[in-house]
Amino acid sequence: MLKRTIRVVAAAAVTATAVFMGAGSASARDNPTGTVCYQAHLKRVGWQDWRCDGEWAGSTGQAISIDSIRFHIPASTIEFCARAHRSNYGWDAYYSCTSPSNRTIQVGDVNTDAPIEAVRVYLDHTTGMVDGAAHVSNIGWIDGGYGGGFGIIELGTTGRGLPMEALWLK
Repeated sequence: MLKRTIRVVAAAAVTATAVFMGAGSASARDNPTGTVCYQAHLKRVGWQDWRCDGEWAGSTGQAISIDSIRFHIPASTIEFCARAHRSNYGWDAYYSCTSPSNRTIQVGDVNTDAPIEAVRVYLDHTTGMVDGAAHVSNIGWIDGGYGGGFGIIELGTTGRGLPMEALWLK
C-alpha cells in the first residue's frame, strides 16, 4: 500500500510540474529556431525555454507574473523592437531593437519587483505584420491591439496593475 501511495504521489508531482511549466502547450527548445522567438522569465521560477511563432510562453492559472522577456529574430534583415510597461514604473523610456550584429533583445528586469503588465512590439512593416495575445492576471487571454500601423502591436494592459502571465507572437 505504501509503494502504491508513493507511486501515485510521484506521478501527481510529475504531472503538476509538466502543467506548471507549460509542457504540452508549446514545444521546448534551448536554441530559438523560428521567425519570431521569445523567452519569458517568470517570477520565482526563472527563464523558460524559447518559444517561437505562435507558441505561448509563460504560465496560466498559476498567478505567476512575467518579469522579463527576451526576443530573438534570426533574420538579419528584419528590424524588431520592443519595450515593456512595468508595474509601478510605466513604459520603458526607449525601445530595445535588434541589429544585424545583435539578434536578441530583452525587456523588463529580473532583479526588480516590477512585473511586466504590457509589451509594445514593432516589426518593420515592409517585412510583414505581427500578431499576438497576452494572458493577463484576473482577465485571461487578450488579443493584441494594433497601435498606429501594420507592424506595431501592444499586448497586455496598462494602468490597471494587472501583470502579464503569458504571451504569444507570430
